[in-house]
Amino acid sequence: MIGWLQTLFLDKRAREALRGRTAPQAPTRVHAVTVPPPERDIRTALAEAEDRMRRLPPEKAQLIRSALLVRRASQSALAQLSEDEVDKLRQVAEKAMLGGGR
Repeated sequence: MIGWLQTLFLDKRAREALRGRTAPQAPTRVHAVTVPPPERDIRTALAEAEDRMRRLPPEKAQLIRSALLVRRASQSALAQLSEDEVDKLRQVAEKAMLGGGR
């Protein structure tokens, strides 16, 4: 039974390592050091985002714009709540997500 579970959950190298045999090691890769891109100003970032949006199909671009509007509206509504109201809302959301609100 244990052998069957091992074949189900472990790959060949892990099974051989458990048996005391070492599997041939895969060649190690040399990772290149990545340099972070230079910081862009907000205008450049927005211009690039608009350029990407122009290349999208119109339906998809409109869907993204609508989602952004909904997100901004919900963030605005949440910003107007007091700390106690935010805590109560969080508790209600946790109950709903965990199924305790039935």
